[in-house]
Amino acid sequence: MGWQVNVEYFEDYVIKTPKTESEIRETITSYLAPKGKLGELDKRVKDMQTGWTNGLKIISKAKIPPKMFGYLEFLDAGKIKQRRVKVLEEVWNELVEKGKIEEMKTLVDKTLEFIIELWKYGVHETTGKIGYEFGLMGKEIILIDFGEICENKETAEKQITKKYWEKSINKHCTKEVADYFNMRAKEILTIDCLNKNWNTKR
Repeated sequence: MGWQVNVEYFEDYVIKTPKTESEIRETITSYLAPKGKLGELDKRVKDMQTGWTNGLKIISKAKIPPKMFGYLEFLDAGKIKQRRVKVLEEVWNELVEKGKIEEMKTLVDKTLEFIIELWKYGVHETTGKIGYEFGLMGKEIILIDFGEICENKETAEKQITKKYWEKSINKHCTKEVADYFNMRAKEILTIDCLNKNWNTKR
């Protein structure tokens, strides 16, 4: 279950159904209340609702290859179907636990290449939760959650400058993964790289 959708899991695919406003409000309330931040509730609810709708619009008009979103299918009543995959942070961490450090590094590099590929279509994932928002489908990286993407280059620039990926990577990944990811991301996800690749395939 996510912030914006309810997820049904099947053997090799998932069905995502957009939550109602009351469901979103309930989910966000349980997150904000312990932090004493209920004043942010209305804005957060609105952002979640518009994020899902805008994300669908962005990927449909950007003409991104279907495999990059797990062969997304639009169903009735606003539902979507996607291939079921494992989130990247789990895969990275498991590779480290098995001593497969070079395989982990290769997959991290491939993930960073995927982010640049999204930039080529004028799309940027804004949460920085790269290990969780992206997954592995066979040997392909995919974007699992498109409820928090944008087509605003300035947003991408600001987040790159702040190294927006570090907080999530440091919190959820092993030290080996975090150290390598942060090093490579700093080298690869640069403003120059963004300028060179942004919208080149749109």
